Amino acid sequence: MKKIYLAGPCDTENRTMMWKIATMLRQDNRFEVYCPWEYQVPDAWSYSQEDWAAFVFSADIMAIQNCDIFVMISVGRESTAGTNWEQGYAWGLGKDVVVIQVTDKPTSLMTYHGCDLFVSSNLKNPANFTNDMQYLIDMLDLPSDYWSKDKCYTTLT
Repeated sequence: MKKIYLAGPCDTENRTMMWKIATMLRQDNRFEVYCPWEYQVPDAWSYSQEDWAAFVFSADIMAIQNCDIFVMISVGRESTAGTNWEQGYAWGLGKDVVVIQVTDKPTSLMTYHGCDLFVSSNLKNPANFTNDMQYLIDMLDLPSDYWSKDKCYTTLT
């Protein structure tokens, strides 16, 4: 079973999309999916914000180190600092890195070049999004030697 670290924006606006993608990946029994926003620090309210953040940071680092594939959901150049940091760390470790671009907003050249598989999709068309996610799931089951990058249909900045 391949271990996937699923990174992306966890704000209220994007939470539904992140849950949908995590659910789709989990429905395929070939993958174990770690979602950082699901991690819960035991007795979290008894810690300072800084200590709580250190626990979360350590858990995420360990999960990235232990994953087989790092999957990043990109909402364009304005992706969160945490998500961008996680992608760079995974890339630096030599992990297989996948980026799913889910917007028409400009994409960072660093995001595009810091991955092994780049999939362009758009949430505005649910049928296409579902097909794109199935394509992604099928690709994740193949060795990364078979992966290639879609053309990025947004402006690279």
